[in-house]
Amino acid sequence: MGYSENQLRSSLAPAVSSILNSHYHSVIMKNPQFAWFIETHKELLDATFTMTLMSIIEALFLGSSDYEQYLHTQEQEGFAQGVYTAEIFGDHFDILLEMSKDLNLTAQNRMFGIIEELVDDPANRLFFYNRLMESNWTRFTGFAQGYLSNKNQQIDNLHEQKIAVMGQMAAGMAHEIRNPLASIKGFAQLVNNRLKEPEIKANELRAYMDITIKEIDTLNGLVTDFLMLSRKGDSAKNSGAVFNVIEVIHRVNNIVNQLILSDDIILAVDYSDDTILTFGSASQLEQVFLNILKNSIDSFTACKGRIDLTVTTAAETNEIMLIFQDNGEGISPDKLKRIFDPFFTTKQKGTGIGLSICKQLIEMYGGRIRVDSELQAGTSVRVTLPWVCEPNELVEGGLLNAQ
Repeated sequence: MGYSENQLRSSLAPAVSSILNSHYHSVIMKNPQFAWFIETHKELLDATFTMTLMSIIEALFLGSSDYEQYLHTQEQEGFAQGVYTAEIFGDHFDILLEMSKDLNLTAQNRMFGIIEELVDDPANRLFFYNRLMESNWTRFTGFAQGYLSNKNQQIDNLHEQKIAVMGQMAAGMAHEIRNPLASIKGFAQLVNNRLKEPEIKANELRAYMDITIKEIDTLNGLVTDFLMLSRKGDSAKNSGAVFNVIEVIHRVNNIVNQLILSDDIILAVDYSDDTILTFGSASQLEQVFLNILKNSIDSFTACKGRIDLTVTTAAETNEIMLIFQDNGEGISPDKLKRIFDPFFTTKQKGTGIGLSICKQLIEMYGGRIRVDSELQAGTSVRVTLPWVCEPNELVEGGLLNAQ
């Protein structure tokens, strides 16, 4: 045969660990950003890659019929691995694709060298080379098919979700527009009938027109909010500026205290610094805070209400944290999952747009919002904003350019 099967097998198997080490080093040298991925998932990567390489080594020594069955199994296992990878690491497929290509090349080069060293006969060497490349390719093909099938399913599901959301938004928009339109039509008909009477009562007509104008303003506000949702506030990004969050908190505190008509509701504000800077729109952030606090006020029914607003900063992440905590009636888990959906509301007279716009405005300037709630226990809203420690950092650090 021109080679010793035992010697070849015993030389290829121990090489797997050094192949993986060379592979990891090569990938990190190509792109240092991949280092965190390898470090985070190294145990899983080692197990998966070792199993794959060891099965390829065993395939080199299979008979023809067993080898055909092996290729079929490899394709199926590769497909399953592709599906799993898309589910677990779908956001990092570029990393996995680069690692897959590099591993194939690293393994083939190292195994080719061992085969060339231990197999004298050129025909036998070519046989092993072909099997090695065919096994690798079969596994990779199955993996790619599995990954793409999963991504296609995800795309289909996402498309269905988008269609459902569009339907909900259309239904909500139609409902919110229909009520003001009905009022406008009704009062227009009243005005038309009154104008046919012998005696025209100007005060009555003026009252009808005032109500009609108010309903038109309501419609205009609704359309404005809807347009803000649809365009994602792109035009507003460039109008941001550095401002003091604490000044906004003061204004909001004064407004909310005027809204609280009962001594049963208390708003307590806690912060340590008089100046905490962020980048964005002060007026928009004020509306966000007011919306969150009004929701808390509306959540109080039979209980004594208390809202705690805490403002802190985190130097390690350059973030501002604002926590709105109330002891209201809370939100059920099924409704909590949908609170940011446009036109979804838990209020009888709510439009369901407020929180959607709040989330959009916060994220537009690099922030985040999270809501946790428990029935009969209360709700906590956590808003995170970028912290501008010094105004000059806005330009030097690239935040302004990033907008």
